[in-house]
Amino acid sequence: MSAQSSIQTLTPEAIEMRERLRTDLTTRAAYISDASIFRRVPQAVLEVRSEADIALGIEYAKAEGLSITSRGGGTSVAGNAIGEGLVLDTSRYFNKILDIDPEAKTARIQPGVICDQLRDAAAQYGLTYGPDPSTHSRCTVGGMVANNACGSHSLAWGTAADNVVSMKIMLGDGSVVEVNADGTNSDELDGKLKALRDANLKELRTELGRFARQVSGYGMHYLLPENGFNVAKALAGSEGTLGVITELVVRLVEKPKHTALAVLAFETVFDAAAAAASLRRPGLATAEGMGGDLLDALRSRPGQQSAGSNLPGMGAANRGGVAKAGGWLFCETAGQTIEQARSIADELVQSAYDAAAGAAIDAVVVTDHAEARTLWKIREASAGIVTRLPDGGEAWPSWEDSAVPPENLAGYLRDLYALMDAHGLRGIPFGHFGEGCVHVRISFDLGTNEGVAIFRQFMEQAADTVAKHGGSLSGEHGDGRARSELLTRMYSSKMMKAFASFKAAFDPEGLFNPGVLVNPERIDESLRPGPGQRSFELTPVHALSRDKGSLVNAVNRCVGVGLCRSDEGAMCPSFQGTHDEVNSTRGRARVLSEMFRGTTLPDAYKSEEVKDALDLCLSCKACASECPVNVDMATYKSEFLHKFYEGRIRPMAHYTMGWLPKLTHWMHQVPGVAPLANTVLRIDAVQRLVKKVGGIEPTRKMITFSGESLQRWAAKRKETEAESPQGTVVLWPDSFNNHLDTGPGQAAVEVLETLGYRVIIPEGFVCCGLTWHSTGQLDTVRKVIKHTLDVMEPLVKAGYPVIGLEPSCTVMLGHEITELVPEDPRAAALSAAVVPFADLIAKHVPADGKPSAGWPFEQLNVGAVSQVHCHERSQGDHGSSSAVLRSIGIDEREIETGCCGLAGNWGFEPGHAELSRSLGERELFPAIRNRAQDDVVLADGFSCRTQIAEGTEARGMHLAQVLLKAKITG
Repeated sequence: MSAQSSIQTLTPEAIEMRERLRTDLTTRAAYISDASIFRRVPQAVLEVRSEADIALGIEYAKAEGLSITSRGGGTSVAGNAIGEGLVLDTSRYFNKILDIDPEAKTARIQPGVICDQLRDAAAQYGLTYGPDPSTHSRCTVGGMVANNACGSHSLAWGTAADNVVSMKIMLGDGSVVEVNADGTNSDELDGKLKALRDANLKELRTELGRFARQVSGYGMHYLLPENGFNVAKALAGSEGTLGVITELVVRLVEKPKHTALAVLAFETVFDAAAAAASLRRPGLATAEGMGGDLLDALRSRPGQQSAGSNLPGMGAANRGGVAKAGGWLFCETAGQTIEQARSIADELVQSAYDAAAGAAIDAVVVTDHAEARTLWKIREASAGIVTRLPDGGEAWPSWEDSAVPPENLAGYLRDLYALMDAHGLRGIPFGHFGEGCVHVRISFDLGTNEGVAIFRQFMEQAADTVAKHGGSLSGEHGDGRARSELLTRMYSSKMMKAFASFKAAFDPEGLFNPGVLVNPERIDESLRPGPGQRSFELTPVHALSRDKGSLVNAVNRCVGVGLCRSDEGAMCPSFQGTHDEVNSTRGRARVLSEMFRGTTLPDAYKSEEVKDALDLCLSCKACASECPVNVDMATYKSEFLHKFYEGRIRPMAHYTMGWLPKLTHWMHQVPGVAPLANTVLRIDAVQRLVKKVGGIEPTRKMITFSGESLQRWAAKRKETEAESPQGTVVLWPDSFNNHLDTGPGQAAVEVLETLGYRVIIPEGFVCCGLTWHSTGQLDTVRKVIKHTLDVMEPLVKAGYPVIGLEPSCTVMLGHEITELVPEDPRAAALSAAVVPFADLIAKHVPADGKPSAGWPFEQLNVGAVSQVHCHERSQGDHGSSSAVLRSIGIDEREIETGCCGLAGNWGFEPGHAELSRSLGERELFPAIRNRAQDDVVLADGFSCRTQIAEGTEARGMHLAQVLLKAKITG
């Protein structure tokens, strides 16, 4: 039968589903991995919209001979959520909360519901969902149940298995089975499971369920009579190997009325591990641990040099003369009153101080929520932070979350450290010490065959080590491809046969997630960062000094923890706008990783698939700061575009927008040309033609040009005769404030002179190269920067601060140029001289915030909607601007969602307008429309002001213009 006649036999629903199947190489490359080290290229991805979709997907997979892998947020660290067949992604559409019953304290949900989504919905009833892994802002509850995730509060609320009431799963024949605490709705299946249980009573009672965090293998001990034949709990942790979850009912718990956080410091991580077990008591909800190396790793990140200074044990006055802590416990206590929670925390601290051996050397107890969140963020960022060691070396998961009975943890950790030392490996431990579970990323060399051989030896010996301590290969998140092969070192052959029979009872055809738990794949099979990944390694234009000059090393920063898939924070705007994995920072990193390998994407740097994956990256640089390992996708995009268009004609937008600094400079060389251009461009037909020829999005309004440049305005202006007691500063004439909107620059000159500065504006063409950088014209960027250094050299040598007005250009000068021309010491000198405008002004703010002789600005006493430029947010500090605004009586409301959506040339490129405007509608546009009548709109970025004007018709103001408005006259 031909393919055409075959498809004609399908139902309309099946045809429609197949049309939605994503089989393009870009999507398949984005799904090659989760948060693990493994690589599997799927044949197709289906973003599930309904239970019917799942049935049609199973039917399609069987017809095509494909396996089926279920996937939620893709944060699985053991390779549980990848496969070479059909991937069913429930996270984008199959994510509804169907019902919350506050009386029964349950929630009925679809599997794609995000953990925090459920917790937020339950909060209105004073309830929450207990399991809370560090990925709670993006992991799905279906994935949590499938991998038996736990989180920091498992001491109080248990694992995902402890919190599942019932579930529906679809089997390979398309039937839906409901499982609950009393069995299933299938007598035939119940009979098989009871027979299997009865044939293995001894093994189920002696090998399984020995301690809370033993989650390796199937949870068949829940089938025991004494456990009520609870099939729902038995299926938790089955890692998608039995069927596809279509619906869940989970238990909700009461949120503690009050909490306190005790952070205890110890001399070593082993002391912290030993103390964790002894500190368990009623009212203790968490006992989370981490090693001192984790803090060192965090402090190695840009802008994080002082991170953790609020942790106890960092001063010189610790008990016993210990100079610095080497391990910490984060212990949250709960009570009916704040006094009760505080009392339990204080008792716990005293107990830790009184320990005969390994006593705490310092501690702090906090009850303020904001203070507690600041401390917790250090621990929660661990999963990403520890993928890079303090010296920048790579560290990988796989021996990721082993667990032992809590009283054995200190001894196990010592043996684990000794094993790492024996193999020349390093790692940073953290985890749920109170339940004996430890996470560690280890410095495996996965890029060579020799390194992979050491990896295998270590994994086998580590499995033997944890078994010796009575432990489990996995304490949460499942075994996946990382550890399933090692289960024979933990369980008897009879137990392993029982696992195989358990899978066969649900999945006799072996359709679901093959290679996991039963008939496992090798632990070193098809490693994503393994040998072969560097087939298309190249020398980048950027120095990539933190990645040893390697773009592969830079891309490998992304281990896949998926914070870029969160709707919190500024990262990643294109994912937040589309919820498409391809448009996440992680998805793009995976596509780039495939490009380097050169198999799935053989065209490498000329690959249209890679260009498509990067197309919606706004180059906002949110990932450079918010990603735990500082993935900088904007830089990687520039490098790719540089190679992709090498020897090719570029899109016209790269010429019109990328070369805008030169075009506007030439325009202002001839007086009268700019006003004439504005007049002509107001003619609709001319404007449409210019946009078409210039490759500009047709629905965008054209920008206008200043009548004269800021440089010409300054040259014509008489210099103030007042003395300059504050000295001389150089005002950087970025292309936007110099040629397109001179108002902020003119205001800045007046404000700076009012404060007692002599202001110099460099003459001639100077530019940071931003627009060429964002379009990947990196050879031109280097030429422009070198020319700029020639012009600026005498001013920098004179010691004048260089004041930046446009945040993107300020960041380019202050951070990027040293990576682009590292061989020129003048770049470092200019970078060091750059001072954001707000930082300079903030130095003059009176301590009491009141007008004085040295502070010539009055109180405006209005509100402000403040759009912080994405580059300032990611690589700057808005604190100075906030301090200045407070000093003139402005109550600032900062937009939390990050990038305005225009992002320079990106928003003007064809095809980007819809997403660009939708990003503005997330928060920015509504906040402006709903502001009070007299409230100002603060936007230091030209792009932000342009987006605001088009989306709301409001006029955004630069901080300099606001200050000029507040200037005391007379």
